[in-house]
Amino acid sequence: MFRDAAADDLPRLFDIWHSAVKATHLFLSDEAFAEIATLVKDQYLPGREFVVFVDETDKPLGFMGANGGEIESLFLDPNHFGKGIGKAFINRVKTHHDDVWLEVNEQNPKAVGFYEACGFKVERRDPTDDHGRPFPILHMRWRR
Repeated sequence: MFRDAAADDLPRLFDIWHSAVKATHLFLSDEAFAEIATLVKDQYLPGREFVVFVDETDKPLGFMGANGGEIESLFLDPNHFGKGIGKAFINRVKTHHDDVWLEVNEQNPKAVGFYEACGFKVERRDPTDDHGRPFPILHMRWRR
């Protein structure tokens, strides 16, 4: 079930982010991971609105941040990968928008494959992330 995230969800959202990134972003050094984790915990999560997918006990299993047709973030508890939750998040955005776009780390092939399976196509590649780190970013888009 989907619902809007509440302020008291933030520790759980950070836990989801942390475990998902540890499971999928194998290219990150411990130092880079720690630096990014601090930014996510202190700046990104508290400053955004998210939709969460929760289990029967109202525990978030994943979250998505979107701004219109832009998917800004999508993270799932790795224990729930492959169970249709990510696709449900994507379909939720596709229902309301004819044009949906996102950015994904090229070095995260599972995420790239997931988005391709959802119909997204690579439009552009940047050799670095937004902070100039050597993590190539793919800009992907889906159009109805």
